[in-house]
Amino acid sequence: MRTQLTSGIAGFAKVEWDVADGQKNDSFAARYVRVGADFGQYGQIKVGTFEDAIKYVLNTTDIFDDWGCVGQAGNDDKRDAMVMYSWFGYVFDANISYQASQKDQAIDGAYYSNAYINSNNEILKERLAIEGAIAVSVGYTSPDVLFGPIAVRAGYGYANFSNHENAVGVGFAHNNLNTGKYDFYDQLALSASWGRLAQGPYVAALYQARSFSLYDVKKANGRSATDVGYVVTGLELVFGYSFNNGLSVRTGYEWQNVDFDRAVVKDAKSYNVSAYTIPIYVNYQINPNFNVWAEARLDAGTDSSDDASKSFLKSTDVNYEQNIYSIGARYTF
Repeated sequence: MRTQLTSGIAGFAKVEWDVADGQKNDSFAARYVRVGADFGQYGQIKVGTFEDAIKYVLNTTDIFDDWGCVGQAGNDDKRDAMVMYSWFGYVFDANISYQASQKDQAIDGAYYSNAYINSNNEILKERLAIEGAIAVSVGYTSPDVLFGPIAVRAGYGYANFSNHENAVGVGFAHNNLNTGKYDFYDQLALSASWGRLAQGPYVAALYQARSFSLYDVKKANGRSATDVGYVVTGLELVFGYSFNNGLSVRTGYEWQNVDFDRAVVKDAKSYNVSAYTIPIYVNYQINPNFNVWAEARLDAGTDSSDDASKSFLKSTDVNYEQNIYSIGARYTF
């Protein structure tokens, strides 16, 4: 929604729900709830529930409907009490976001959290209580070079967690980690793209690393360790082509790695695990209001989760060794 408030200021808002499906979701839940003001050449500000400024960098390779974003940490982090200022001009973009203290927030990569339990007594992984978070991102987009513009983007994010809520102790973590709680993370993300996704060829690449710091480490091997943790690193390469007849195809190569500090684990020989996948996507825009697509995520050599030391792959609730397929349709009013 958007409306002109004065000659230089427009108001805008967005609300999006994940609807009840009678199975996994038994009620409506808000995905996005935001309202803001657009000041034209002076930028825009918005508040509500959405991702932080890192999302601007991740968007470059987030081009699939169902099975992409394997190498990303942050693409699903829709958080409450967010405020973001964005400015666009002179081929440059800039964003800065801040999140106030909130419980039960989505944190991609927090695979071993056990702070929240739902009504079915299921532990909600990748959810922590945030004490405060900040993120910044910047970007540059060139004029057209051959088939389209070249864009480069960079971002940094930091989140501090409430000490009394973020216990580690789910499955693999409970049995193998020598630590008690999440302390904070910091994240670096870099991306580049060439072309326009909606017309002709498009290529893009993303690198990101989200580093988690853990504290209250118990004595391990006769000593005490502090300031240890693990890093969730990802790399994505994507390729796409959109034809004039409404058909578009996209594919790529995506990698995620989780690497533990040696002091974190009881047996530090092989706690460095990786997932490798290939997404494939075909979309047909039948008319401006209706499109259909088919999609797949294919395993490309993911470390086997049968090995106990690789069991992080089970802690994610996603089996990257499995080939997955989907079809979909969308009507836009």
